[in-house]
Amino acid sequence: GNARTLRNDNSSRFGKYIDIKFTPSGQLAGAKIDTYLLEKVRLIRPSSGERNYHIFYQFLEAITAEERNYLGLDGLGVENFKLLNCGDSGGGGGVTLDRRDGVVDGEMHMEM
Repeated sequence: GNARTLRNDNSSRFGKYIDIKFTPSGQLAGAKIDTYLLEKVRLIRPSSGERNYHIFYQFLEAITAEERNYLGLDGLGVENFKLLNCGDSGGGGGVTLDRRDGVVDGEMHMEM
């Protein structure tokens, strides 16, 4: 769940809320952790200079020809998906941003 923002190349898009319960005497009785998406709008409309979730770019960079065929992705790349190339100042003009942190998307996907 990480993506490139203007400030951070590997910014988490998720948050956690921890609800801690105590007994009347102050002892820990239990806890519950909820994970949630921080900014849903960034998934469908990255700001200028940002890019979407890294996993999308990693997958498209590393997918094999057999996987492309099976998934109906023959001949398709990042530039063919509006969600992956709309982080420009025009809000959808087709600028795909590389990572600035030196990570190579295809290599990262293969390591996972």
